Amino acid sequence: MSRDVTSSLLTLPVELIYRILDNLDDFTFLCSTRNVCQRLNYITDAYHRYQTLTTLDLSEYQIEDQGTQHLAHALTNDTIISAINLTNNKIHDQGIAYLTAALKNNTTLTKLNLQCNSIEDQGAKRLADILLNNTTLTTLDLSDNGIEDHGAQHLGNALAKNATIVMIGLQSNKIKELGAQNLAHGLAFNMTLTALDLCANKIQDNGAKYLATALKTNATLTILNLGSNQIGTSGAQYLAIGLKQNKTLSILDLSENGIANQGAVYLADSLTNNNTLTTLNLSENAIGDQGAQHLAHALTNNTTLAILNLERNEITGLGAQHLGNALTSNTALTSLDLGNNEIGNRGAQHLGNAIINNTTLISLVLMLNEIGDEGAQSLAFALRNNRTLTTLNLCNNRIGDNGAQNLANALINNTVIDYPSVALYAL
Repeated sequence: MSRDVTSSLLTLPVELIYRILDNLDDFTFLCSTRNVCQRLNYITDAYHRYQTLTTLDLSEYQIEDQGTQHLAHALTNDTIISAINLTNNKIHDQGIAYLTAALKNNTTLTKLNLQCNSIEDQGAKRLADILLNNTTLTTLDLSDNGIEDHGAQHLGNALAKNATIVMIGLQSNKIKELGAQNLAHGLAFNMTLTALDLCANKIQDNGAKYLATALKTNATLTILNLGSNQIGTSGAQYLAIGLKQNKTLSILDLSENGIANQGAVYLADSLTNNNTLTTLNLSENAIGDQGAQHLAHALTNNTTLAILNLERNEITGLGAQHLGNALTSNTALTSLDLGNNEIGNRGAQHLGNAIINNTTLISLVLMLNEIGDEGAQSLAFALRNNRTLTTLNLCNNRIGDNGAQNLANALINNTVIDYPSVALYAL
């Protein structure tokens, strides 16, 4: 706002100024009024909208570095805003320089979302420098940027010293083995981080090894996402060893990593000793029937795993048979996803037999498995007796009129499963 406009605005009655401000979006309001002059600060300090502006959502505002500079100036000495969302803008490292300068002494911001910008290593370094001394920021999301190993190194160093951060999102960056090593170093010393998202990077098996080593001693991390990282069978083995000693991790995502059947064997072995993991995502890993067999064996003894995703894993009726056998005795699993496998009617029959007496499973996904009318009939028979399953997905399974009729008849007497929760479209 120019000096002339500011001068003209300040000659107006305060109530009229408030009416003008009522028609501005948050970005324009802040950049046009905050820290422009002392009197305008006084006026906006008493403005009801500013007093309640604790969450600032500027996602998809097309903000570039110059706009970030204006925003940073407005945020200087701010004591109101606790969460800022700058997702999907056009902020580069220079914009982060402006923003971090303004936030250097900030003591109110707890959440900062910078997803989908153009932040690289230098920007990550500036944010890491903030974390070294900041005592209020708990959530930092840097997903979908251009951060590489050097930037991850600075963030890892900051993690080792920061005592407040609980979540860091680094999904879809360019972090490789060295970056993972530095983040793992930070985890070894950090005592507050509970969630780390490294999905869709390229840490590979050695990167997984460093993180697995950190898991042996880390006592706070509960969520770890390593999906799409090319960790392979060796990476799965390292993580399995880490899981045997870890006492806190509850959610682990290893989807799309090519761990194959032997990787599943290693992880299954760790499940026999681990009693904290509640969610395991192994979708798109080509574990096959052998991997399914070993996981099934682990389920017969494991008492904590509640959610297991085995979608797209080349599992046939034989693998489904092993899993079905496990379900007859398992008392912990509540959700099983076998979508887009090859279980066929035989697999559906084994699973149907299993859920007749199972009392814990509430969600079963079998979409894209070509179970046909015969498989649908087996599941329908199970639904007549099962009293816990509430969600069943049978989409795209070549189920004809007879199979659909059997399922419909079963649902008439089933008092637990909700009809909208039975997905049957494109039978």
